[in-house]
Amino acid sequence: MQDDAGHSEQQDAYMHEYDGALTEQVIAGRTADVHGAFFLPYLRAGMDVLDCGCGPGSITVGLAEAVTPGSVTGIDLEESQLARAHETASGLGLANVTFETADVRDLPFEDGRFDAVFSHAMLEHLPDPVPVLVEMRRVLKPGGLAAIRCIDLDGTIIAPDDGRLAAGHELWRKYRQHCGGDAFMGRRLRALLREAGFARTVGTTSSETWATPERAQSMSSVMTDEFTGPKIAQAAIQMGWADQAELEAIAHALDDWGTHPDAFMAIVWGEAVGWKEQTC
Repeated sequence: MQDDAGHSEQQDAYMHEYDGALTEQVIAGRTADVHGAFFLPYLRAGMDVLDCGCGPGSITVGLAEAVTPGSVTGIDLEESQLARAHETASGLGLANVTFETADVRDLPFEDGRFDAVFSHAMLEHLPDPVPVLVEMRRVLKPGGLAAIRCIDLDGTIIAPDDGRLAAGHELWRKYRQHCGGDAFMGRRLRALLREAGFARTVGTTSSETWATPERAQSMSSVMTDEFTGPKIAQAAIQMGWADQAELEAIAHALDDWGTHPDAFMAIVWGEAVGWKEQTC
């Protein structure tokens, strides 16, 4: 879906900068072994898999390795991320993974095309995820499965306690909601899969932790970049959530946290797998 200027609503709702520190240092470092671990036990050699919202392809290539000699198709709307995904796959010499531009709300694939569909950290950015899940179900073969992983910000732990960091976390939540997404999507995945028509679902959780000097400093840098970048800062001031001084206080708190010897941060991810019904 596009507006008169040719911009996708899905793209516009994305809350991060594609060339920002979060993309470069966090998203591009995600792997199938860690971030797709709940999905890997269901994969078998020879399967045909679709990765929706593949971004820079760092997870996608791991899925391709898992299903060899099967194939994986990664789709995204952001051309710069797809270019990076192509480079990653080419550098690994993978011939069984392809990337293409596509909208998850209108998948350009025939019914029953794939054995499995995967999506990581995408649905939480969308105002209405059910039609997307319906599309995923449509392109699955009977008995095929969809595996979804999304963040749930209510499960975030940050220590040592600091009121400025708490304010930053609340601002982060408000901004995600402001962009049309859901900061608590992780807990809803089983319900959403059922609403989209999946016959059976199972749910799990996992966490991601930053609790070494190197990882704490890295996350501190990433989050400082987010809070001082134009997207969040402009929205916070325009909406009256924070003024410039409060944003600077959050950035200083993140700097302090990143160098604190006891720095600890963990986030919770909700995960769910749903199966399309078998046909007689």
